[in-house]
Parts: sequence; C-alpha cells; structure tokens
Amino acid sequence: MLTGMIRKLALRAALPTSALVLLSITQGAAAPQAMPVNRQADTSQTTKILNPGVISWVHFGDLHITDASSQNYADFKSIIANTNRYLLNGVNFAFLPGDNANEGSDSEYQLITSATSQLKVPLYAVPGDHDRHDISAYEKSMESNPYYSFSAAGYHFAFLDVMSGVDSAEKTWLTQDLAAAKAAGLKNVLMAHSYNVASDLQDLIQKDDVILIDAGHTHTNSVANDGHTVFAATRSTGQISEGPVGFSLVNLDNGVVSWKFKPLGSWPFIMITSPADKGLMLDSTQLVHGTEAVRAKVWDDQGVSSVAMQVDGGTAHGMTRIGSTQMWSEPYDFSTISSGDHKITVNVQGAGGNRSSDTILVSVAGKGTAPTIAAKSFGPINNSLGVYTEKGLLGNTGGPPRGGPGGAPGAGKHGREPGGGPPPPPGGRFGGPPPPPPGGSGATTPPAAAPASAASPAPRT
Repeated sequence: MLTGMIRKLALRAALPTSALVLLSITQGAAAPQAMPVNRQADTSQTTKILNPGVISWVHFGDLHITDASSQNYADFKSIIANTNRYLLNGVNFAFLPGDNANEGSDSEYQLITSATSQLKVPLYAVPGDHDRHDISAYEKSMESNPYYSFSAAGYHFAFLDVMSGVDSAEKTWLTQDLAAAKAAGLKNVLMAHSYNVASDLQDLIQKDDVILIDAGHTHTNSVANDGHTVFAATRSTGQISEGPVGFSLVNLDNGVVSWKFKPLGSWPFIMITSPADKGLMLDSTQLVHGTEAVRAKVWDDQGVSSVAMQVDGGTAHGMTRIGSTQMWSEPYDFSTISSGDHKITVNVQGAGGNRSSDTILVSVAGKGTAPTIAAKSFGPINNSLGVYTEKGLLGNTGGPPRGGPGGAPGAGKHGREPGGGPPPPPGGRFGGPPPPPPGGSGATTPPAAAPASAASPAPRT
C-alpha cells in the first residue's frame, strides 16, 4: 500500500461494487475530490452504469467565451440544450478541456457558470492557457482543485493542469493515483487541455495502462493512436478552424475506445462501440475473431424504431436492444469471412422518422492468415488517423489560429498538434465516392434498417 493513500468509495446498493468507485489518492494530505462545475447536477450519474459495460461522455470544445452577444456563447447554450434533451441519462458526464474564458476575466466566467447552471449532466473541467491569464478567477468560478480524479465502471479518470508544465507535486500525485488505479484493475484515462503532455508523462502512460488522453487546444478534430494509447482532441467551440460547431462523444466499451464528432443538427445519433475500429485498436487482443457481438449506442429523444447492422454491405441483421438501455447488440460469426479489413455499418431509424448510421473498419482474424499489428512509436506524432470524415476528422493540423487570441501554432508548452502520415484518399476511409461533409443536419439516409428483435438478451459485463 502507498504511504498516506486515501480511497473514498461511494457505493450504491443497487449496483455492483465495481460500478461505483470514487478514488482519491495522495501523499500526506487528502487529495482533492472531484466536484462538477455545475454543483446542482446529480453527481451519482457520473459513476452509475448507464449501459452495460460502457461509460460515455460528451466533450465540449474550447469555449473562448468573451461576452453574451458572441456567437460562441449562443452555440454553447445550444450545446447545453442538446445535451439536456438528447444525452441526459445517455452520458455519464460532460468535459470542458480548457480555454473556457478567452481573457480569463470574472465576467467571462460568470457567463460560463450562468450557462452551465442549466446543464443537467455533471460537468468537469481543466484549465487551458487562456484560463491561466487569471487562474484565480478560473479556480473561483470553475474548479478550485488544480488536479483531481475519480473512477467509474472499470476506468479511472485523472483531470490534469498541464499548460504550465506538470510540476513535481502534480506528478507525484499522478504517479500514485495511476498506480493505485492500475493495481485495482482499472484502465486509466487522462483528461487535459493538450494531449502533447504525453511527452512529459511517457513513463506513466506506458506503465499504468493509460488507454486514452482526451484534450482540446488544437481547435480542430484530431485523433491519433500509437497502438497503446489513443490521443483525441475536439474542435473548438469558440474559435473554430474547420467545419460546423458541435461536440464529440466518447465511449469506452469493455476496453474498446470509440470517438465521433456530432455537429449541431438533427437526431438520432449512433456510434458503434464494439468491436474496435481498426484505427483505434490498442493491441492484438482487439482483432475481431470468431463470433463477436456488434454493439452500438443510440441517442434520441423520440425513441428508436429499428437498428440493423451489415458487414461489407451484405445482409442487414436486425439488432436487439439490451434491456431498456440505449445499447443494441447482434452477434456475428466473423470466422466465416476472410482475414483482413472489413466494413461494419449500423443503421438506425428513429421513431420520429429520421435516420442515421455509423461505419467502422475492423481488422478480422478469419479465414486465412491473421493480420499482424505493426509496432508504432510512442505518442501522437506520426500516428494521426488523418482524414476520417465519417467520424468528423478532416485531417487539419496545427494549433490555435495564427494571429488569433490563442497565438501562433505552438504557443505555450504544449502548443502544436502533431501531424500524421499521408491521409486516406478523397473517398474517405472506405473508398468510393467522397462522403458528405459532417456539417448540415447531421442526419443521413442509409438503407432502411431491418426491424430489431423484441427480445432482450442478458447484459454483457
């Protein structure tokens, strides 16, 4: 046991012990507790299991709030309204990745807290370089603790202050925090303003099973994967450098990471949560083989008429809703198809008439020689997924806009977003005609989904 380690466990009788764990660890004094920015929110939602084996959160991009008349403030309030209407009880929490107030003034933070007081989902925040213009104002209005953590549903989330570097006190705390979480059998996730903090924390990331760093700062959507850790950044809300305004949704499904950007627009919205997208595989155990369940999560406020999945555009198989949750599942025998890359598409028709879909590329160990997983260098550099328009990744790189309030790309200790290799062809990740841009209504019109089975299998744990 670590000296001075403090664990705080909050358990709900209706849920298994592993479902609800709040973990704080420190040396000596008690560690800071995770407190949402919107104190009125039901914090039990952070740690309850909403869907079997899955934890989900919504990521609001850097706000850069200045005044109440600005478009980004109206957009932020629209994002909050969308979250309350469509995502409530479908995400465990919301995340603000820093650069919340553009100048760091009290008046800007008052606008932010006025808006977040309407948010019904627990909201957790970290500071960015703009918040450091007056860190006392940030701490007074947003989050008084410079770093903190909690655990939920088999994962441990550490929220970091990185834009002035990770000092010795924070790294000592984080070293103990991640090690204890790993010893408890939890997968670690870091939440920070910039994922380039990885260069300062390589030893901990590799040693303590950090599977994801979720960040902002780049002002563009970008995702990289070094085969051990996924590095994700979501487009800015306040200083957009590409595409329409929106937010990202992130899921962890029994160790599988899924990420997708959602522009403001029509619903439903669907994400395949398992098996792993080839671009987000963390190791060879996430190769698809034998009979595996294709699992997807659907968000809508009007209910769902049908959900169906297809492999390589073949026969549509109706998916079964898992109990009363937002998860849908359908087993598929992947041993009947050749080894290599295959496309999985899931189509949903909402009860209100709108349709949407999600598509991923999976690496299958089926007939013939199983695929091999190439070794990669550590970190996001040269490991970008590049263009993946189906997920809202347009392949843009660089930091905050040159000449804007964020300064030139590379400003600050963790400024520039690293690039990757050559992007996929214009037809998108799956070839063929270029997919529609991620703007507009956000709805798609795939082939009609086969009716979903009425039966509800036992939830997977």
